[in-house]
Amino acid sequence: MVEILEFQPLIYNTEKISRQRIEFKDLICPPYDVISPAQHKSLLRKKYNFVNLELPKGSGKIKYKNARKTLTVWKRSKVLVKDEHPSIYVYEHTFKYPEDSQKVYKRTGIFCLVKADYSYEKILPHEQTKPKPLEDRMYLIKTLGVQTSPPFFLVEDSDKEFTNILSGLKKTKYLVLSFKDELGCEHKLYRVIEGIPEVNKIKNYIKQKPLYIADGHHRYKVTCEYLKEINQEFLFGYICSLEDEGLLILPTHRALAEKHIIDGVRKFFEFTDWDGKSKIDIVLYICGEFKVLKLKPQYRFSEKNPYFLLDKILLQLEGEQIRQHIFYHNDLKEVISFADKYGGCAFIMPPVSKEEFVRIIKKRIIFPPKSTYFFPKVPCGLLVFEF
Repeated sequence: MVEILEFQPLIYNTEKISRQRIEFKDLICPPYDVISPAQHKSLLRKKYNFVNLELPKGSGKIKYKNARKTLTVWKRSKVLVKDEHPSIYVYEHTFKYPEDSQKVYKRTGIFCLVKADYSYEKILPHEQTKPKPLEDRMYLIKTLGVQTSPPFFLVEDSDKEFTNILSGLKKTKYLVLSFKDELGCEHKLYRVIEGIPEVNKIKNYIKQKPLYIADGHHRYKVTCEYLKEINQEFLFGYICSLEDEGLLILPTHRALAEKHIIDGVRKFFEFTDWDGKSKIDIVLYICGEFKVLKLKPQYRFSEKNPYFLLDKILLQLEGEQIRQHIFYHNDLKEVISFADKYGGCAFIMPPVSKEEFVRIIKKRIIFPPKSTYFFPKVPCGLLVFEF
């Protein structure tokens, strides 16, 4: 259903970087939408860090000009060079979760070109896009003429065929990059050039499946629009198996500075004490207490998923503007701290299961804002696609 291709990306010139005693871990950055202001300042201090292209410094449209100047200088001085052969790239990311635990995960996916699907029939979204990020990413892509970071796609892989093909390609002879980042996570990039039989196996496998957008809805939409303007069809993407054991979907909790909303919530839910351990749908935190929310039997909603349920009720109580006041975070401590600081409340949410994710997305239903947090994020700076 979806066509993919090999490509020749721009890559960091590791020989030049090494001569300057710069480690690769100091070159990568997270996607633009998860970089905090403090992290942004820190990354900008690192020479050649990719944040200069992904989230350039400056205000207004100056930042896009800064990014273009940086890209021009880096290409001219061969900090970034074009890779030699059309290839797909197998990317293995080894990490711990939680970060202070001993539980180790390994996630494997591929970087490749993906044929744009403007109708969203073969590539399915699960989130809405917003005008401001769309405008920002459009200015960036038009100014640079490159795609700095790929949308993150998922493919169903119940028979593990995709996973097994990728596992067979993680060979020393294909390895082109290996490093540890500041958190101790391991990154390995394997280049698999055009003509190797497994490449065609991957292409044929992807053709049989739809893709689901996990992260990067704004990047995907903007790039599709840009492709129309320049009369091209393929964009830079990252594809991972939905069944990969290292694909984690974390919950995104909610907090509000006002607690008057609780009176309205009581109309819909029964409140019971939570022991802090048992599996739940929604837990309300207020004034140091945790209460399990159970929908009263007289109420019926078409979608019972906790994110849809809470979103529907909050919208009924306060209207669309309530979403502008919600503080979202995947760290439980952060939303509790927010509620305590402002005398408000927090809603502790469960993670969306992979099965639930697929069930809902196949029904062409869009999730409420901030329902999924795919972890870890794919770092930017490993590869760059020049149109």
